[in-house]
Amino acid sequence: MIKKLKTKHIIVPLIYYFSLSFGLLFVASYWLINGSGEIAQSNAQEYFQNPNDFKLDLNPPEIIEFIEDESSETTYLQSINCESEMAKKIDKFFEDRKTPLAGLGCVFVAHANENNLNPYLLPAIAQKESSGGKTTPKFGGVESYNAWGWAVFDNKETTKRVNGYASASWEEFIGRVARGVAKNAEKRDLSTTPGDVAIWYNPGSVSRAGGNPNNAEWTKSVSTFMKMIENSEI
Repeated sequence: MIKKLKTKHIIVPLIYYFSLSFGLLFVASYWLINGSGEIAQSNAQEYFQNPNDFKLDLNPPEIIEFIEDESSETTYLQSINCESEMAKKIDKFFEDRKTPLAGLGCVFVAHANENNLNPYLLPAIAQKESSGGKTTPKFGGVESYNAWGWAVFDNKETTKRVNGYASASWEEFIGRVARGVAKNAEKRDLSTTPGDVAIWYNPGSVSRAGGNPNNAEWTKSVSTFMKMIENSEI
């Protein structure tokens, strides 16, 4: 004899199913808005092709050293960039997400201008790789200020040997990555669009896209974040 199913035997599984579906939808939406934190979650940097690419010009030039005015604490970089629309949009993007990179929009713009980069490129890479500096690599609990997965390998000993994963400040690391991206693009005769950067920055993602850098998940994510920064309301 077939037993009648009680109402609760039907309702409880349905509640569970819809709760699970809603939870997955919430997580997916949060990821898109706040970034994937790729350094911490997927070891995406294991595909770095040449450690020397990420040791380029580790010593910062004078342009990124903070030069304090005698009459104020405003630095040289900040005084010429902080009022730009692009700097404010970068700040707004990171402020909305409560990330450590909030307030550094002028530094991003200064180094982008110095290295002929789109000012939104490095902020977008930082959002993709570490959720805007929330998941940076740390050895011994020491902050590396590395929001870009720069010179970070799956093998910790390789990371330490290359010795390019940490810096003294967010400002210094922004300058390092800006110069590194520009120099690697020039060396390979590539542009600094997300697709061309992905070819050497995250070749694993390009490989998984069948060799088409513009279809790579990394490229699409960085491009999406660049557009979100550009569309930030200030």
